Amino acid sequence: MAVDRLSTLPDRALHRVLSFLDVYDTPRTSVLSRRWRTLWRWADAVNLDTRSYWSHGYDGESVGRALFRDALAALGADGRCPVRRLDVHVESYFQDDFVDGAMRTSPGMDAVLAAPAVRGLEELRVCLRVEFGDPCRLYALPTSRVPCQSLRVLELAGLTLGPPGAAVFDRLETLKMVSIHSAVENLQAMLDAAPNLARLWLEYVSFKSEEHGGGGGNDDDSYTVTLPRRVLLRSPNATVAVTLMHCHHTDGLDLDAPNARSLLYKGFLEKFPFSSTTPSGPPTHLQHVQLSFCTTRWCYSDREPSTETPRHALFWDSFGIFSRLVVLKVKLLDINDIAVHSEQEQAFLKVFPNLKFLQLKGSYELDSYGTAVAIGNLLHCCPVLQELHLMFEIHGDLYATPTGWVRHPEERQAQLDLEKSMGLLQRLKSERVTCSTSSGVDGDTFDDGDLYPLKVRSFPCLESHLRKIRLEFKLESFNCFEVKLTKFLVENAVALEEIEVHDGDQRVYDHVHHKLAIWRANSAKSRIKIVGKHNNGSRL
Repeated sequence: MAVDRLSTLPDRALHRVLSFLDVYDTPRTSVLSRRWRTLWRWADAVNLDTRSYWSHGYDGESVGRALFRDALAALGADGRCPVRRLDVHVESYFQDDFVDGAMRTSPGMDAVLAAPAVRGLEELRVCLRVEFGDPCRLYALPTSRVPCQSLRVLELAGLTLGPPGAAVFDRLETLKMVSIHSAVENLQAMLDAAPNLARLWLEYVSFKSEEHGGGGGNDDDSYTVTLPRRVLLRSPNATVAVTLMHCHHTDGLDLDAPNARSLLYKGFLEKFPFSSTTPSGPPTHLQHVQLSFCTTRWCYSDREPSTETPRHALFWDSFGIFSRLVVLKVKLLDINDIAVHSEQEQAFLKVFPNLKFLQLKGSYELDSYGTAVAIGNLLHCCPVLQELHLMFEIHGDLYATPTGWVRHPEERQAQLDLEKSMGLLQRLKSERVTCSTSSGVDGDTFDDGDLYPLKVRSFPCLESHLRKIRLEFKLESFNCFEVKLTKFLVENAVALEEIEVHDGDQRVYDHVHHKLAIWRANSAKSRIKIVGKHNNGSRL
């Protein structure tokens, strides 16, 4: 006989379980037993989700009436405990009319936010999503209607930020906005009303600036035109963590965040948000930065940034001022874009005296010499670097459909994998024979002219600080740039303790890892831990 383990849990644990059910299912648990009749009323979270109401068909108004009817019934139930978290998810796979109809239901969202049970709300998440369309213009949420006294977390997605009113969010710590349409004044008022805001997240945020008539004089035909311009936002002094992703619908978004400690930025290099033009200047205490630079082919944008300033100058002028960085992660299309050659080093390069962790990801296409220059620039500017991650993208057409997206029958896929492995192994063997014939030292003689920028100078981090290295690349040959770079680092990182190499799904991991031990031994340096698929972290 099956054991009822669920009933053995204490009420507090069951309240936690019930907090993950939506408002459609939660009250229905009252029929399970006498004990469960009132348990659901003590769950401090209410979840509204239109995906539980598909039986009502594709009529958004019908779904909205049922959704908000159940929500108001749950919030107004006798003995209802105060609600700490409210999640609202309205989604349509068909058309934006569904979301529009659901959110315009009366009583609806406004009535839910006005319910006495949510006056002490601490977390509010509202997400409107249309599979094919833009829902953000369908529903406007005035922040004046949001319970603000106890709110700590506010996450909004797929809507318009309405007028601010007189609400004050004294306890708000996290504000996340994704696919939000707003007037600059409304968003700035929201930030001004949250003096203790610690974390700010803006993703795909667009700003409206002017209203124009739609032609017929009917108010329903009016529409908002987003005019590109550079926008300035001022965050509270308490803001320490900033995330800005794909806010491309302006000529730039400048953020005045004087006390920011961490930044996650995905966007155009030309639109970097921290600059000396903001009232407080760039944040001087920035310690953790993660950057992913877009191109118009990578990211959707209706405006391509234009500038005559070289990309390497933009990069070093933008980030060289952050002298307190401890962690830096950079992803870009072409690593050569940030290379500064020797004659310009004094003008552009800046030292990061506290940087301990560096991650660089990108492609070098055909110019491996320029990539060596860029890597040399970074090693030179990070004298106390302790951990280095280098990830090289595949060569060739960076915009081609990844092969992993192509589905083959299992037998055909197995045959392709075998042919791929055998062909690569044959090529590698041929190269090893050629190298051995010419050098007589197990194929370790490389044409390493592209490493010249690294070989002609010394790096303090390699001499005494760098302890861990991780490299990721697709092995094309034993004489490829990545292998030569790996050999250079293994031989020259004096204090190195651990190296990890991932050379793609080639089924020849042991080839490169066998070389690592030989290179390290020949350099007369201390032994290192080699982490890989075959040696399981052995120390050689």
